[in-house]
Amino acid sequence: GGSGDHQSMPLEAPPVDLMDVTPIWLPFLFNYGVITISIAFLALVAHWKVPLFREWFAQPINKFWLGWIIVVVCSGGMIAMMLFPGADGVMGWGLLKYDGALNGPIWIAANEVNTQIIVLCFTSAAIVNLPPALTELFLTFSHPDAVDGLFPRPGLSTRQRRIFLAFANMNCIFMFPLTFSTWMIPVERRPFYYTAVFLPLSFGSGITAGIYLACVMSKSKRLEVTITRFSSHHSKDSALV
Repeated sequence: GGSGDHQSMPLEAPPVDLMDVTPIWLPFLFNYGVITISIAFLALVAHWKVPLFREWFAQPINKFWLGWIIVVVCSGGMIAMMLFPGADGVMGWGLLKYDGALNGPIWIAANEVNTQIIVLCFTSAAIVNLPPALTELFLTFSHPDAVDGLFPRPGLSTRQRRIFLAFANMNCIFMFPLTFSTWMIPVERRPFYYTAVFLPLSFGSGITAGIYLACVMSKSKRLEVTITRFSSHHSKDSALV
């Protein structure tokens, strides 16, 4: 009888390791939560204190861009968390440490999820920005006198506008090969040269466009201030005469 009772007893289930169940979602939730709350708080302070930000945020498209920035920073932060080595020299921190054993597949999966998210963000930005940027560049050649009425960029000459738009368009166009490789080729067969070539070209073009525009606008602003001061002094001298 004792042996029958022993056989009818249910087998005890093996303990479930938290790492086997939610290895990816815990750092996802933590990082995304912390970064989202931080950026939202900074945006709230800027909306309260900075009139220029309030004016920027009042435009509906910029609400999309604020959300876009949050997602990009979150995904980029996760990828950085997985790539930078810890004190032991192994890539990754905490739950996303890569050791080639249990966490190896987890690391690859988390890296791929964040890569897909960040490529989606930059592809959506390219799709939004490319049509107007191409149109504006075309108009600088076909109707250079009318382009400023449709795409006002005070302080830019036609030549400066063309240079800026060339880099801005390349920023979008070089993103699409990365989109193709990330969405159409499985990670285990994805050639590294897509990222090695087109990521620097896309990001470098965008950074160059931004720096060039900032330099041109700064120079234009300084020239405007100089002309204003000269006109003011000239008016005072004329009044004295």
